[in-house]
Amino acid sequence: MPGAARQRREPRATLEAGAGQPEVYNLATMMTHLTLIVPFSVPPGAGDDATDDVVPGALLRQLELPALGKLLTRATPGQRERHDDPWLRSLPHERWLAGKAGLDTARVPMAPYMRLADSGGAAPADSEAWTCLQLVHIHAARDHLVLIHPDQLRVRDEEAASLRAAIEPLLREADITLEAPGAARWYLPEAVFGPLDATTPLRATGRNIDIWLQDGARARDWRRLQNEIQMTWFDHPVNQAREAAGKLSINSVWLYGGGAMQPVARLADTILASDPFLAGLGLAGGSRIAPLPAGFAGVQADGPVMAMLDSATEAHIAQDWGLWIERMHALDADWFAPALQALGDGSIEAITLVLGGENHFAEFTVRRADLRKFWRGMGQRGDWRALLSDLAFTA
Repeated sequence: MPGAARQRREPRATLEAGAGQPEVYNLATMMTHLTLIVPFSVPPGAGDDATDDVVPGALLRQLELPALGKLLTRATPGQRERHDDPWLRSLPHERWLAGKAGLDTARVPMAPYMRLADSGGAAPADSEAWTCLQLVHIHAARDHLVLIHPDQLRVRDEEAASLRAAIEPLLREADITLEAPGAARWYLPEAVFGPLDATTPLRATGRNIDIWLQDGARARDWRRLQNEIQMTWFDHPVNQAREAAGKLSINSVWLYGGGAMQPVARLADTILASDPFLAGLGLAGGSRIAPLPAGFAGVQADGPVMAMLDSATEAHIAQDWGLWIERMHALDADWFAPALQALGDGSIEAITLVLGGENHFAEFTVRRADLRKFWRGMGQRGDWRALLSDLAFTA
């Protein structure tokens, strides 16, 4: 029966079309491989920033993630980061992305790709090295300074323009030309201060910034300019207005991500994310970039798809564990459960999960056939909480 054989080789399914007539489509045009990057999806390990042994265990017991649990316990473990350095200046998912793209993971060159994303893909692909100047708020605690999550600022275009105009004399004196493709992030040639050991803002957010400050041959020159910018903005009308409205002031800048753009591997046909580093890598590799929908049901893409689900990040950094659990439960309902169902009915061929904690990442890939391997969900292998705990504690 050649017709039947041909049908088996070309799986078909139906979608309800108007007037009750089914529309037939070929699964070859559907999503094939879904990669979900989930930063800060792992509880803190013992000793992380003075966290005691009790907190991680209590968080794990309160998590109810049936879909993620099934995916993890049926998956084949992939690449896993192992190190014993708690002071790395980048975050695990940033290093994973750099490695996948073929970039340096020790000093992740984020700035040139972020510049490409912030310019909407219009930034010239030159060989010059760039670094990012992020507008931030630094909070004075009792005996140290703390960097606040940059996304909390929500800098408006007119605010950024006014603040930049105020420091223009400082920039001219230092012979610095800034590019400002967006309000929150500006860019300058890395040659201005030379290569610096610099920490990405989210890595330093919520912490005493002393150990995360930029280091290098010309770090003192950078800090001198940073201090002058801070003094200029201290009583600026923009900040007066923000404080009167109950908003955080924009009182400093953070330099990081230096490097030159290099050719990168294509991460996926479609990338769903608001993260500028991932979006920039996608643009550089020729991927289609689209906003992240509210859930898996809103994904409309063919071929390999990569999405960054970072809704739990801010709660984890702030150690707001009630909110973190709530966000993880929402991810299970909105993303992991429908993705698992799509894998089971053949709408997706494979799902890769990239889970990150404070210091490490791990990959897990599950294919449709793996869902039938029920024995993987038995015994120690079947304890998904133990898998998360192991990732949190083990270097």
